[in-house]
Amino acid sequence: MPHIRGVGSEDTEELLQDAMAVAAKMLHDLEERGKEVTPGNVAYYTILHMKSGRRSYSAGRTDVMNAGTQLDSNAMVLSFEEPAGYDPDTDEEIPLGDMLAGTADDPAMAASRFVDWEEFLDTHNPRYGAMVTDFAQGKRAKDTAARFGFSSSWAHDLKEKLAEDLREHFGQDVIADSLHAPSWRGNIMVDHEKAACRADRRRG
Repeated sequence: MPHIRGVGSEDTEELLQDAMAVAAKMLHDLEERGKEVTPGNVAYYTILHMKSGRRSYSAGRTDVMNAGTQLDSNAMVLSFEEPAGYDPDTDEEIPLGDMLAGTADDPAMAASRFVDWEEFLDTHNPRYGAMVTDFAQGKRAKDTAARFGFSSSWAHDLKEKLAEDLREHFGQDVIADSLHAPSWRGNIMVDHEKAACRADRRRG
């Protein structure tokens, strides 16, 4: 499509496929009405449609993802790495993705972790499980120890034993693995960056 520039992250192949879909629908509608038209006319009006931002999946300009909406400057496509703020504590810019992305686990991940913890705690006595739950909720070790009638040093020893128990139950790398970001988040960022690079090349 030499006469049409992509909007946002659209590329040439995507526009060509969409233009073919628009032309096919145009021909079908004309045949339904018994109208005759030349291939040149279909190509001409198809190109006009594409230039104006009309696409096969939507011709409305109220959809924020529609090309026409972006041509009207009512919406735009931004990279998730686009600066959206400034953090005075770290003296660094805050990427848009950090402001939009949720940090909580998805429901499936949360459910699987709950099952893992339940199985782990079932291998110990109820008092052990209650104290570990206190630790997980962020309660102070000395308060937890006092609640069960133990000293603060005993609670500290329990934390060290907990680390050993977790490695024995889940494997030696369990604590390190729990600190790693899920790989699917990295894959999403790579896809977004590829789309943003294509958009920058079109604008350039």
